Amino acid sequence: MSDNPDPDRLKALAEKLDAAQAEPERKKHDAGKYGGAGPAWQMVVELTTGMAIGVILGLALDSWTGLAPLFVVVMTLLGFAAGIRVMIQTANAHQKKADAAALEKKQKP
Repeated sequence: MSDNPDPDRLKALAEKLDAAQAEPERKKHDAGKYGGAGPAWQMVVELTTGMAIGVILGLALDSWTGLAPLFVVVMTLLGFAAGIRVMIQTANAHQKKADAAALEKKQKP
């Protein structure tokens, strides 16, 4: 072995080390035509949960007060409104996340 290392080989080794130490770019999973199904199902669950809670509370209030259909109808409508409100908040959050990702992608060279 010689005491003087080959500079070309050292440069190639340094490049390999840099490439190995660099954080690998994460591949985005292409879900095809069902790519937006996750957020959509989340919103469906939020709407259904809001309505279910409204129905349960309405039934409880009806049995407690004896006013049979009144509270079920009112609380179901309130649960629907609450579910819509939560859905809109979720949609806004997903939109902000998508906008930030698009901006980040646009700024990368």
